[in-house]
Amino acid sequence: MVLGNTAVFAVLSLSISLVFALIIAVATQYFLKGKISAVVYRVLWLIPSIMPSVVYVTFWKYLFDPTEDGLINRFLHSMGMISEPVSFFTKGAMAIVILATIVSSVSGGMILLSAAINSIPEDLYKAARVDGASEKSVITKIILPTLKWPLMYITISDLIGFVSSYFFILLLTDGGPMRDTTTLSLYAFQQAFQLKYYGYGAAVSLIVVFISFVLTMALIRLFDFDQMIKPSRIED
Repeated sequence: MVLGNTAVFAVLSLSISLVFALIIAVATQYFLKGKISAVVYRVLWLIPSIMPSVVYVTFWKYLFDPTEDGLINRFLHSMGMISEPVSFFTKGAMAIVILATIVSSVSGGMILLSAAINSIPEDLYKAARVDGASEKSVITKIILPTLKWPLMYITISDLIGFVSSYFFILLLTDGGPMRDTTTLSLYAFQQAFQLKYYGYGAAVSLIVVFISFVLTMALIRLFDFDQMIKPSRIED
């Protein structure tokens, strides 16, 4: 169960946050480049990542509070959609944890991808438009190939971070209800520092390190790292 929770949390958090970071980067650095709205969007996504963790988690707890004082419950009740408060943390604790993690982690990938897109010379875009390339072709043939290095770095670093993440989950749900949100890293923390089984907690932590190492090697192979570091060849 703990391994399954870890896999669901890491894979969904990584895939969704990576897609959002890519969409925001392309939208703000290509479609809205130079416009004030692009700056506003980037700043809005940066706010969750710079908030203190306790304040950030408190916001999510208030948002999904299972009592009548919860923001969502209060809104749904005022709209006449519910008669009794909904216990969100009982029915969808993992979804809330993943959502909170995604919102706070999108900004890192967004910044790296935005910087990579911003480094693409404008002449490439102009030449593509002169040749009649569509916006889809510009994105798939010019922008995305440029992002292979930052995408590899973001994928590996974020995946390792999600596999070893436990702090948000500890503050938000403490692994509950019934260990539904207990990941391997949180389980190691609970065993070592709450139950005082230091040896067992250390052993579980080594498993986390081993899993992170295996995933890193697999992703390096998937991105064909050896090919990426080869010097470019100029065809005669």
